[in-house]
Amino acid sequence: MIFEGALATKSAISSKKRHIEAIYIAKDKKSRDVDYILKIAAKAQIKVIREDREKIDELASGKTHGGIIAFVSAREYQKIDLTKDTYFMIDGIEDPFNLGYIFRTLKAFGYDHVLMNKRDLSNMEETIIKSSAGAFDMLDITMSDDIIKDLDLLAKDHHLIAMSRTDKAKDLFRYDVPKKKVIILGGEKRGINKDVLHMCDDEVFIPYHSDFRPALNASSALAVICTALRMR
Repeated sequence: MIFEGALATKSAISSKKRHIEAIYIAKDKKSRDVDYILKIAAKAQIKVIREDREKIDELASGKTHGGIIAFVSAREYQKIDLTKDTYFMIDGIEDPFNLGYIFRTLKAFGYDHVLMNKRDLSNMEETIIKSSAGAFDMLDITMSDDIIKDLDLLAKDHHLIAMSRTDKAKDLFRYDVPKKKVIILGGEKRGINKDVLHMCDDEVFIPYHSDFRPALNASSALAVICTALRMR
């Protein structure tokens, strides 16, 4: 696949989660981004080709490359690491822009470990990498073949916390957050899978300060959750 632009290219090199076949940079392109890409690409022994901008326009699928593209593989995914204190599980969120915004939010708040049901993201990785501002490649993401089995593994020493607006849910801002935890976030339409919800130790909700009833979208809710966690 082709990544377009300096941000996606830098993320692909730095994360070391992809094989990079080659990077193309327009001959007339000069910037600090170019200097940095040349430096880290040389260190990683990645081939860089200076090419006419017209040729890069032909190779690129869009118009946002800014004279820089990279031919990359699909990213590698990681296994669960039980030594990590905090995981975020993403359940039932399909839109690549929403996924990108979620990854971007998690990285901004310093959370690096994500659990998802296994799915093929290869046809939407370019969109995710752009909407996440490169964060997609910076996170350790586990694609689970059996989410119940993996949650059961984590549950041995992690607290499973569902973000859910039920009668038994606890106020996020009054909740005593455990050190080791898996925070489970569902889509605003479908919510969290019932089998997953039944496994959770607690359900927690974001209190509203108005009579507005529609759920926040996933990325907005996540920003509130991360802010609350970091304030503890």
